[in-house]
Amino acid sequence: MKSRLHKIGASTNEDVVGGGGIFSLLVKAYVSTHQFTKRHFTIVTLSAILVMTMGLKIYCSLDNFLHEWDERYHALVAKNLLEHPLKPTLYEHPLEPYEISNWQGNHIWLSKPPLPLWFMAISLKIFGLHEFSVRIPALIFATLSVLLTFLIAKKLFGNRVALIAAALHGMHGMHTDLASGRLSSDGVETCFLFFVSLGMYCVFRKKPQQFDVKDYIITGHATGLAIMCKWQPALLVLVVMFIYHFSFAHWKKHLLLSTLSLASATLIFMPWVLYIAQSYPQEAVWMFGALFTPFSDTTLNTDGTWYSYLADYGNLFGYSTFALLALFIWQLSKANAEKNSFKQLCIALLTWALLPLMLFSMAEVKRGTYLFISAPALFILIAWFVIHFEQHRFYLKKAATLLAYTSIIFIAGYSLEKLYLFRPAVRNKTWCDEIKNKDYPAGAVLYNEPHSIELMFYHNVTAYPFAQHELSLSKIEP
Repeated sequence: MKSRLHKIGASTNEDVVGGGGIFSLLVKAYVSTHQFTKRHFTIVTLSAILVMTMGLKIYCSLDNFLHEWDERYHALVAKNLLEHPLKPTLYEHPLEPYEISNWQGNHIWLSKPPLPLWFMAISLKIFGLHEFSVRIPALIFATLSVLLTFLIAKKLFGNRVALIAAALHGMHGMHTDLASGRLSSDGVETCFLFFVSLGMYCVFRKKPQQFDVKDYIITGHATGLAIMCKWQPALLVLVVMFIYHFSFAHWKKHLLLSTLSLASATLIFMPWVLYIAQSYPQEAVWMFGALFTPFSDTTLNTDGTWYSYLADYGNLFGYSTFALLALFIWQLSKANAEKNSFKQLCIALLTWALLPLMLFSMAEVKRGTYLFISAPALFILIAWFVIHFEQHRFYLKKAATLLAYTSIIFIAGYSLEKLYLFRPAVRNKTWCDEIKNKDYPAGAVLYNEPHSIELMFYHNVTAYPFAQHELSLSKIEP
C-alpha cells in the first residue's frame, strides 16, 4: 500500500512539473510574439489589413447570383472569351436583328477593353463556371490595390501614414461593393484601379531628381495596362507624373521623356486598337465614338446634374474631406521656397485627388464609381492630416485633426453599412436557382426570358428577353 501511495504521489509531482513547463512555454511564446510584433509592427499590421481586406471582399462576394449592373454582362463575355480570346461577344450566336450600339444585346462586345475580361476568363477556366469564379480576379486586385496604397504612402510620408491610408482603402464600402460585383463596373473597375495605382507607384517610388529614362518607360507601360481596362481615364497617371517630376531647369528633357512615356503606353494598347479596327470595323467606330458620348449624352441610371459628383464625394469620403482639401491647399500656399519639393509632391497628390472630379463633373453621364480612381490619394491625404499636419496655431491644428478623424469615422460607418450587418444579405435569388436547376439542350433558343443574360451564362443556349415577334418586327432601341 505504501509503495502504491508513493507512486501516486510521484505521478502527481510529475503532472505539476509538466503543467509548469507548459505554462512556461506559453509565457515564452507570448513574450516572443510580443517582441516580434513590436519589432515588426508595420509588417504585422499591414498583414492584418490585407487579411481584413480579403476577408471583407470574400464575405460580400458569396452572393449566389450574378448582379444586374454590370456583372452579368462581364461574366457572359468572359465565358465566351474562353472559346475565342480575341473575339469578345455577348450573344455568341445571335439569331435576331440587333443594333451595334445596343451593348446589352449585340454580338461583338467592345464596351470595355479586354484585360479585366481576360482575367475573368482565366479564372472561369481554372475554377469552373460559377459566380465566385467571376469575382476571384477582383478579390486579388482589390487586395493588391491596398498594398499599393500602402507602398505609395510609405514612399511619400512614412509607415504610420501608409498604414492608416491602407486601412481606409481596405475597409471602404465602395471598394468592397466593386470587388464583390454588387456595384456598376464591378471587377472591371477594380482591375482598373489596381493598374492606375501601379502606375502611381511607378510615379512616386523615386524622387524627381532620381527619375530616369527607364522609369518613364515603366510608368508608360503601367498606364497602357490601365488603358486596357478602361480607356482614357488612365491617362491621369501620366498627368500626375508630368507634374510630380517637372523641373524648370530641365523642362525640355522632361517634356521629351514624358512623350516617351506616352509612346510606351501606346505600345501596350495600340495592338488591340488596330486589331479591333481591322476585325470589327463597324463596332470599333461605334466604340471609339462612345468614348466621348458621356460628355454629351445622359443614359439610364445616371445623374446629369453638375453638383452630383460633389454630393458623391461627400457621401463616399465624408463632407469633412472638403474642408481638409481646402486646408491642404491653404497650407500648400503658405509653404516657403525651401519646401519646393514638398509643394511639387502636394500639387501632384491634389491633381490625383481633384482632376477626375473636375473633368467628370463636366460630363453628362455621372456615376459615383468613376470617382474611385481618386480614392487612394484621398486616403493618403486624410492619413497625412492625422500624423504629419504641423501648425503653430493650436486651434487650427486641433480643427484639422478633428476633421481628419471625422472623415475616418464617416468612411468606417459607410463601409460598415455596406456589410449589411443590420439587414439580411440576400445570398440567393429564386429565379437564379430555377435557372440553374433547369436542363436545356445545347444550342436551344429561348424567348421571353427576363434573365436572358444570366441564362446564357449558366447554359449553352441563346436567350432573348422578349417574345420572338417583338424582336423580329420592331427595331431594338440602343
